[in-house]
Amino acid sequence: MDEAQVISKIKGTGIPEHDARVVADCVISRRSCSWVNVDEVKRDAVRSLVELIQNEKYNIALSIKSVATRDKYIWEVKVLD
Repeated sequence: MDEAQVISKIKGTGIPEHDARVVADCVISRRSCSWVNVDEVKRDAVRSLVELIQNEKYNIALSIKSVATRDKYIWEVKVLD
């Protein structure tokens, strides 16, 4: 799997650059990770990303939680093996 292609596909769903790179790293390296970011995540983009994960069989679980009082998003990617 080519990392640049995975990043491109993830960004194509509307996910911000930084988040797309971290998700791609999790997919390529097969390591679970979590992080906090302030870039807004649109519901449609998340829906598209979930579809991409399923269609491409990335075998990860994704969780994005909004912390509305702080304008932050907590991302968690768990590798399913």
